[in-house]
Amino acid sequence: MKLLTRYIIRQFYPWLLINLTAFIGIFIIVDLIENLDKFIDRHLGALQVIHYYILYIPYIIVLMLPVAMLLSALFSIGELSRNNEITAIKASGISLYQIVLPLLGFALLVSLFSLSFGETAVPIANRLKESIKEGSKRKTTRADRANVFLQDIHGQIIFVRYYNAREKSARDVSVQKYSDSSLVRRIDAKRMLWKDGGWEFQQGKVREFIDGEQKERAFVNLRAKGITIVPNDLAKRQKKPEEMSFVQLRKYIRRARQIGYDTTRWLVDLYMKFSFPFANFVVVLFGASFAIRMRHTGKTVGFALSLIICFLYYMVMNIGQALGRNGMLNPVLSAWQGNVVFAALGFFLLLKVRK
Repeated sequence: MKLLTRYIIRQFYPWLLINLTAFIGIFIIVDLIENLDKFIDRHLGALQVIHYYILYIPYIIVLMLPVAMLLSALFSIGELSRNNEITAIKASGISLYQIVLPLLGFALLVSLFSLSFGETAVPIANRLKESIKEGSKRKTTRADRANVFLQDIHGQIIFVRYYNAREKSARDVSVQKYSDSSLVRRIDAKRMLWKDGGWEFQQGKVREFIDGEQKERAFVNLRAKGITIVPNDLAKRQKKPEEMSFVQLRKYIRRARQIGYDTTRWLVDLYMKFSFPFANFVVVLFGASFAIRMRHTGKTVGFALSLIICFLYYMVMNIGQALGRNGMLNPVLSAWQGNVVFAALGFFLLLKVRK
């Protein structure tokens, strides 16, 4: 069995390397064509563009791995089936499950690698990539921002619905102060303005929570005290979910919940960080079960089938994400439904194949 395992894996991984390299190259070329005018407008040099796409590669690897894994499964198992090698192996008393098991084990290792790589290298590379894309002239430029969360000193969390960098003003502001995880004061204001070297709240109310009692008072203008955040802090670009690890995004969601913000959209992104890497295992299960039936089809048909299957998989995943982000589906289910559906189909096809 060890010899058979090595043989099957040896048939699989060269295709994986070839397919992954090809997909990375195609992805970069298409993206370069699409964004070339933006790079020129932002005065990025050739070395900066090269650096940008080097930093893009970790994200592309995680994104395109399931496609490459599926195509490799169809090619390698399909080749064994066309050459009657699977028939010969089964004739020697080895079951079909023992043929597929090495690929599934390899796919599980790739899934774990994708999960680990996506939690470590990808967020860092994505942050550096985005800073290059903004361009050296825009790195210090003030910009308007929406839905800004910032942690200040003394247990304060500041949320701004919209920040106008030119006017140094914020709209729909909430400042919450915590002591040992308990909310002790909350300030909500329609507007916050940078004035005379500090912040001034306008049209809002202050609520204080002392010994289980709540005291509330309204104000027209209130001078902020104890806030160290300055306009440049609000103008900085906020991290996107793909630029944060699971722990960082979960912390971001927890802060947003404390403010009372709807975190459904980010919860879907959070659970996707775990579900998407295991697509590598699911597509190999589905692809291997499907490829065994492809005795009389060539690589061209296999490639076309791979694209169709991947298109259907990503479509199911995107539909789940859309439903989850709009609150029509549980965030966990919306993130995992693609894997569940295709894993079930893969097991069904495997059971239907003659052992």
